[in-house]
Amino acid sequence: MDRLTLSAIIASAAFLVFLIVTLSWHNDELRPRIWRLNEILEQDPILADYPYRFRALVFLNGAVTLSSPHALERPLRPFLDRLDPSLVGKPDDAPEVQAAEQHFRAVEAHAVELMMNEADVQTVNWALDRAWYHRNGLDLPPTPPSSPVVR
Repeated sequence: MDRLTLSAIIASAAFLVFLIVTLSWHNDELRPRIWRLNEILEQDPILADYPYRFRALVFLNGAVTLSSPHALERPLRPFLDRLDPSLVGKPDDAPEVQAAEQHFRAVEAHAVELMMNEADVQTVNWALDRAWYHRNGLDLPPTPPSSPVVR
C-alpha cells in the first residue's frame, strides 16, 4: 500500500470518528421536533395518570395537531363510558358523568397548555383518534365525503 492510500484511509477514518462524535454530541437538535413534543406529553405526570394517551401527530409552521378521542364529529360520552363502565346508562346530568367530563376537559386543557408553553408552538389543533375507537370496538360515523371537484 502506498503512502497516499494510507494517508487517505487514516484521514477518512478520522473524519468518520469526528462525524460520529459530532452527531452524538448534538443528538437532541437532530431529532424531529414532533418526537420531542411527544416526549413532553409522555413525561408529564398529569397526562401519564390519565388513561388516554394524547399524542402530537403533526407539527407544521407553529401549529401542532394533537390526537383526541373527542372532536366536533364525535360526542365525548362513548369515550367516557368506555373508560369508566360505571357511567353506562346514567343520564348526562348525573354528577359522576359531569365529573368525568370536567376531568377530561381539564386534562385536555393541560395538554394544550404544555404545547403552548413551547416557544415555537403558536396554535393547537385537534384530530379525532379513529384508531382508539377501532381498538376499543366502538363505531364511528362515516367520514364525510370530500367535496367533488368541478371541472
